[in-house]
Amino acid sequence: MIESLRERVFIGLLFFLLFLLGFAAYLSTLSLGDTARVIQNSGMAGMALICLLVTILFGAFSLYREEERNELYVILNRVPRTTYILGRFSGTAMVIVVFSLISGSTLFLLTLIFGGVPAFGLAWAVLWNICEFTLLAGVAFLFYALGIGFTLNAIMVIGIFIIGHSMSEAIESFIALGRFGSPLHLQSVKIISYLLPNFDLFDFRLEIIHHESLPLKRVILALVYWFSYLATLLTGAGLCLKNRDL
Repeated sequence: MIESLRERVFIGLLFFLLFLLGFAAYLSTLSLGDTARVIQNSGMAGMALICLLVTILFGAFSLYREEERNELYVILNRVPRTTYILGRFSGTAMVIVVFSLISGSTLFLLTLIFGGVPAFGLAWAVLWNICEFTLLAGVAFLFYALGIGFTLNAIMVIGIFIIGHSMSEAIESFIALGRFGSPLHLQSVKIISYLLPNFDLFDFRLEIIHHESLPLKRVILALVYWFSYLATLLTGAGLCLKNRDL
């Protein structure tokens, strides 16, 4: 964690985050609608983009860099491989938490200053952002443990992030087609949605922007899903790395 804070990449991403949030505030001055909603909507999109970069650069890339510098072999001689995965993941998760908190706090101030609204619901946005990208980091760690190279790992992580936000819409589209749709394609999409992480479970953006209460059952489902899926990913990553020749 301390090493990550010292790196120039961290400072660069921090400035990029502030730029995105400032741009969100600028967009709100050009809109004819609700200023607070524009800031929150565009700001949460910027928060997601930054945390995606954090997941790839501070999560996946740090693993490959240690291996290239031959630091990994020294570490694995001192700690078990499963412990190494958990420790590295904890560091990545802490960086994601830091960026999410900075994003949420800045968005709250911008919404209050430009929109005149104390958007306390942004605390939920921070929570779901942390859940989503720690889960995505778990995917990146599993790919690393399987021996996939960094470039392909990053591409696959971005692809899974996009797919994870598209599965619900794809299923609804096939259902809407009714008898004109292909049952085989529908079942294939459903199977893929069960295997890959479903990030739509963490999408409470509309409720947050419109200051609505979050459905308790959906909140519990999202948290249980996050914990179970993440535990499965990290367990799999630990077992794969344990059986891999390094």
